[in-house]
Amino acid sequence: MEYTFRKYEDKDLEYLYQTKKDLFKWYVEIAYGPWDDKFQLEFFINFINEKRKYIKVIMYENQTIGMFTNYINENGEDLIDLFYIDKKYQGKGIGTQILKEQLKQDEENNVNTVLQVFKDNPAKRLYEKVGFKIYDQTEYHYKMIREIKRGEKDDKAN
Repeated sequence: MEYTFRKYEDKDLEYLYQTKKDLFKWYVEIAYGPWDDKFQLEFFINFINEKRKYIKVIMYENQTIGMFTNYINENGEDLIDLFYIDKKYQGKGIGTQILKEQLKQDEENNVNTVLQVFKDNPAKRLYEKVGFKIYDQTEYHYKMIREIKRGEKDDKAN
């Protein structure tokens, strides 16, 4: 699967928001109650404004199909923050390829990779398949790490 990344542009907002809503609405409603479009759109816009320089729009066959956002957090880890692919393009190996390439880069840079996933999200299996382990959890999320260098999360992950 050949995908490419490009920088986020304002024209992407509507599609990326609707795709996020399609994918995550039911998780949000389980965790936090009814989906509030006004609140969620504002939350998404704030995320984009805050993380714009880290957002990579995922392209496949000249179509926007999702987004991948990651950056080095305050602990020196690569935090995969918001990563999703339109349902129509899932199951083609694109997400796995993106993850594996990022993990290879993190290995080369000797940094751990962390992310958070809703407990009911099937993507958790993909994360485990590529080496992530749960090191902590909240009521609705698993916090996962793929360790390259040993750290304070080491004891929790094993």
